[in-house]
Amino acid sequence: MSSSIMTKLPFDEKLIYINGKWSASTSTQTCNVENPDTAEVIAVVPECTAEDLDQAAQAAYTAFHDGPWVNEYSGAQRRDAMLALADAIEEHRHNIELIESINTGKPISDVRGELDDTIDLFRHFAGYADKVEGRHIAAQTNSTLEGYTTKVPVGVVGFINAFNYPICLLAWKVAPALAAGCTIVFKPGPQTPLTTQYFAHLVDQTGKFPPGVFNVVLGGVGVGQALVDHDLIDKIGFTGSVATGKHVIRSTASTRNVRATSVELGGKSPGVVMPDADLEKTAKLAVSGCMSNAGMNCNALTRLWVHRSIYDKFLPLLKAAAEAITLDTPQLETTEMGPLIDRRQYERVLEYIRIGKEEDKAAVLTGGEPTLGRGYWIQPTLFYNVSPTARIATEEIFGPVLSVLEPFDSLDEVIEIERKSEFGLAAGIFSRNHQDISKFTRKLRSGTIWVNTFNPLYSYLPFGGFRNSGFGRELGYESFDGYLVSKAIIDDISY
Repeated sequence: MSSSIMTKLPFDEKLIYINGKWSASTSTQTCNVENPDTAEVIAVVPECTAEDLDQAAQAAYTAFHDGPWVNEYSGAQRRDAMLALADAIEEHRHNIELIESINTGKPISDVRGELDDTIDLFRHFAGYADKVEGRHIAAQTNSTLEGYTTKVPVGVVGFINAFNYPICLLAWKVAPALAAGCTIVFKPGPQTPLTTQYFAHLVDQTGKFPPGVFNVVLGGVGVGQALVDHDLIDKIGFTGSVATGKHVIRSTASTRNVRATSVELGGKSPGVVMPDADLEKTAKLAVSGCMSNAGMNCNALTRLWVHRSIYDKFLPLLKAAAEAITLDTPQLETTEMGPLIDRRQYERVLEYIRIGKEEDKAAVLTGGEPTLGRGYWIQPTLFYNVSPTARIATEEIFGPVLSVLEPFDSLDEVIEIERKSEFGLAAGIFSRNHQDISKFTRKLRSGTIWVNTFNPLYSYLPFGGFRNSGFGRELGYESFDGYLVSKAIIDDISY
């Protein structure tokens, strides 16, 4: 199946999309793209150079300053272009879903949901494109002076995407930026470039986007660094690890032109199970909150607090929920969890499982081993009686590993510990007590807090974190507003 779908791509994956054209990279270096289910190489793409990046940045810069996207298109025209793009994605969704599932190892049912979200995101943010508004400020000291503000696009945006949600995270970033009137240079994760290239093909095919509005470069650290350092880039949007995010922030501060930065980084999201929770339902929600996307979620529920009074009763329910997850070929309708993305991540997760067993002295409730005998598959893994300070409980693993912490007695105790965490991306509480829910949601420093659910996100609600989980917001009006800058205009009308 992998080979057959790759022969039907409507674009040449060996080319890159810059300034409205598919062209060869200046590089002779290439990257292998794998199917993580089998570790089979399914495509070979270029490892772009700084020269390629410069061409993309120049194209985006020219499109922004001299092209029609910003200077001639009305907001309504940008809206219509984005709606046409959403329609194109919907028309091609079957191929995109299959490619995404093969390239990422995601269950095909999960990918369908992500394509629903992708299409919705472009339609949602298209609605903002003709609603960029300023303010009129009444004269304060001189009646002949008129003051008002206008909002303008921030400029050329360079995006560095993560591997875990290639097409969906692209939509998170690209849709609000296009609606605001920005032009874009986009670098996907090196492991998962194919649906980004497919997206560029659809941008091209709609005929609605002038050359240079959307550009793609491929590769890893080298071209990523060139993107961050380039003086024609006005803003950087990054999703990835804490260490790389900090490097990006330092780099953008040390270039000739300081530029805006938005970073969505790691997480170690806690969930709290109170005594009055529905235990069977909560066990399933907690396990899916961790194991979704094989645990490769920045907001995955990976620290689970369970009240002492229900601890022993709850553990068997968690174990049963984890062991009920179906691991199989991702393109089968019955598959519920896929493999890790590549060998590096597979070995990282296995090393953390070893650390949990040997260094943290945590007990294994279930899982902890490779499985299926191919590719990068690891069983859903649950540890219990884990110290809140253990490495597996405090370091982001990015895999299907859930730490059930030592039992707690007081919600205040949990809040005090979690407020000192280096992360603050997401959290959840399972309870029917509205006083406990209110206290938890009010006092915890997390960008998203779920109550009696875990993981749902929506185009109209902002997503982002505190502390080492990053700054800036994806989704919602807050995301759109992040690609606009206010200008103040002062006019002496008596002149």
